[in-house]
Amino acid sequence: MSRACGGTVVHAGLDFEENPVDPVSAAALVAFQMMRGWDNLRRGPVFHRFGLGLLALNENLDADRGRAADQIRELIQQYTRNTRPGRFAAGVEHAAATTMDVVAQGALSPLVSGPAREVVSAVRDQAKPVIGSLLQSAARWGVRDALRWHISVPEAESARSIDALIRLSSTSRSAAVGPLMAAFLADVKDQAERHPPLRSACSCVLPAHGARRDRHDHAWVLLVDGAQTPAGRRFLTELAGARSRNQLADLDGSGAADPLLVLSACEQWQSEWTSWWCEPWRATPLAATPQRRVPLLSRATRTLWARENDAAVAAERGPAAAWWYPVWLDPMTEEQVGYSMDRSDPSPARPLPASVVHRLTGGHRGAVRAVLDEPFAHPGPHGPAVSLLAPADEDGTPLWSHALETSLPEGLPVPGTSWSTAPAIVLAAAYLADVRTADDPRLPAASTELPRGLELLRRHLWVSTFTHRPSRIRQIGWGDADGPATLHPWLARSALTALNTARPARPDATSPWHELFAAQSLALAALPVQHGGDAAAVERRLFHDLALGRFTPVAAALADRFDEDHRAWIRLLDYLSSAPCRLLYEHSPQEAYVLLLDGVEDGGQTVLAVATAKLLALLWLYSDPLTEHTRRWDGEIQECFTRLAHNSRLLDVSPLQQAAAAFA
Repeated sequence: MSRACGGTVVHAGLDFEENPVDPVSAAALVAFQMMRGWDNLRRGPVFHRFGLGLLALNENLDADRGRAADQIRELIQQYTRNTRPGRFAAGVEHAAATTMDVVAQGALSPLVSGPAREVVSAVRDQAKPVIGSLLQSAARWGVRDALRWHISVPEAESARSIDALIRLSSTSRSAAVGPLMAAFLADVKDQAERHPPLRSACSCVLPAHGARRDRHDHAWVLLVDGAQTPAGRRFLTELAGARSRNQLADLDGSGAADPLLVLSACEQWQSEWTSWWCEPWRATPLAATPQRRVPLLSRATRTLWARENDAAVAAERGPAAAWWYPVWLDPMTEEQVGYSMDRSDPSPARPLPASVVHRLTGGHRGAVRAVLDEPFAHPGPHGPAVSLLAPADEDGTPLWSHALETSLPEGLPVPGTSWSTAPAIVLAAAYLADVRTADDPRLPAASTELPRGLELLRRHLWVSTFTHRPSRIRQIGWGDADGPATLHPWLARSALTALNTARPARPDATSPWHELFAAQSLALAALPVQHGGDAAAVERRLFHDLALGRFTPVAAALADRFDEDHRAWIRLLDYLSSAPCRLLYEHSPQEAYVLLLDGVEDGGQTVLAVATAKLLALLWLYSDPLTEHTRRWDGEIQECFTRLAHNSRLLDVSPLQQAAAAFA
C-alpha cells in the first residue's frame, strides 16, 4: 500500500510490533515522514502547532515564571529560525549585512570618504540587528496561526500563547497526549486546506465517468502495523479520541473534518467493534442490533460504513469506537499464487500446482511464502504435491510443525508426536471439521481445553466465515445460505497431520485419530439436537463414521436416501464429503480412490449404489486441499451425476443436472 501511494498521496507508516513507542513519539515519527517532498505539492507539509507543543513539552523550564517565559520565547525564536521562512530570512540577513560591510569596509569603501564613511559605519552598526529582527519577525509571521491555536485549546484556559506553552511544558507526558494529538490533526487539516495538490501532477485513478484532472480530494494516509499491541492500541485510541473531541467542539459541523485516513493491520478482533460489527466467526449479525457484516477490503465502500452508523457520522457524536471500519484483507487469488510461484521457481517442470497451494494455504500470504520457501516440502511428480511431513528446515522440523509454530497464537502449544491428552489445537481442528458445529453455541462438556482453544483461535481470526471454501455443489444444495465459520485450512491441515502422526499411548491402543473422532462423535451425540431432529443426529453420525474410515456403510446409507429429495440429498452429500479423510495422509489421491472403490463395481450392486459410492469417494477426496482437481476426475463426477439423474424415481432431477453441469 505504501508503494501504491507513491509520491502523490501523503502517507506515513508505523510498526508498533517493531517499534512500540508512546503516542507522542509515534505522532512525531508520522509528522517527520510526512514532511518530505511530494510530487503534487508545491512545498512539503509543516507541523508548526505540533512542533511548538513538542518543543515545550520536552523543555525543562525554570521555576521562576519570568525566566520560564524567556525560555519559551527563545524556543519559539529557535523554532522560527529552523522553519523554511526562518532559514530564508537568515540568508537574506546575511546577504544584507555582507553588502553593508562591502560598502563600509570592503571594495566599495574608497568611494565613501570623510564624514560619509562615519555615517555609513554608524548605519551599518545600527541596522544589522534591526534587519535581523525585522526579517525574523516576518518569518515568525508564518507560525502565528500555530501560536494562536495553542491559545484556543481548552487546556490553555484562554491564556496567552507563551503561558499556554508553559502550561503544556509543566504537564506530564501522558496528560499532554490529548493536546498534542489535537495539534497534529489541526496541522494536517490546515495543510490540506491551504496547500491543495496540483491537479496537473496527480496520478489518481478516478471513476470512468470523470477525467483525471477533475476536482477531487486527497486523503492523507497513515499505515499502522501491530494495531493490536498495547502501544498500537493506545496510539490509535488517543488519535480517535482527539478526533472525537474535535467533532464535539465543532457545534455547526463545518470545520472539524481532517483528511487523515488511518489503515491499521490488526491480527486480533477488538471487542469494542462488536457493538457495530458482526464477529467474523458468526455467519449472521445479532438480531435487533446495528451489527453489520465485515466486508472484504476490495468491496469496502464508505456508504456501507456510513449507512445506519449515526454514532460515527451524524450529529450525536457517538463513541470513538464507532468510527472504526473493520475490513477483511483479501486473500491471494489462485492467479496471484501462481504468479508468486513463477517468480519462486520459473521451471515449467515444477511439480507444484498453484491450485493445490492456494487451497492448502487459503491464499494466506505467510503460508504461501512458507510453502514456496521450503525446498524439502515438494517431493516430486510421483508423490503428494506438498508434503507436510517433509522437513522444513535443516533441523528436520516437519512442515506441519513449522506451520503451527509460526501461526498459533500465544497460549496454544504446538503438538508433539505423542501425548496423553489431545492438544487444544488438535481438538479444535477435529471439532471444526464438522461444519455444523459452527452454528451450535454448545460445546461437549468432556473437554476443558476445547473452549479455551476455540476462543483464542477466534480472537486471533483463524476461525471465520471468510476461510470457508465452498464446494462446487454447495450452492445447489444450500442456495444462498451463509457459509459456516471454519478453521483456516493452513492450520486445519497441519493440526490434523499432527493428529495422524501421533503415536498411541500404548502399543495395543487405537490410533489417536480413531480415538479422538470416536470420542467426539459420542460427545456430540449426547447433546440435545436443536435443529433437524433425529435425521440431523443420524447425518452427524454418518459424518463421523466417514472420518473414521467406514466408507462402505456410509455410501450405502447415502444411496438409500437418494429418492427422497434430490436437493436435500445433495446437501447431505456435500456435508458428508467435507469429513477429514485419513487415507490422504498415507496415500496419494489416486491410491486412495482405488482403495475406497475396491470391489464396488464387481460386487453385483445396482447402478445407483455404484454411482453413489464413486461420487462420494471422488468428492470426499476433492474436499482435501492436497488433492489436485483434474479434468479426468471432473468428467467422472459429471458422469456419476448424469447416471443418477437417469436412474431417479423422482420427476424433478434438475438439482442433479445442475450438479453435473458444475463439473462440465
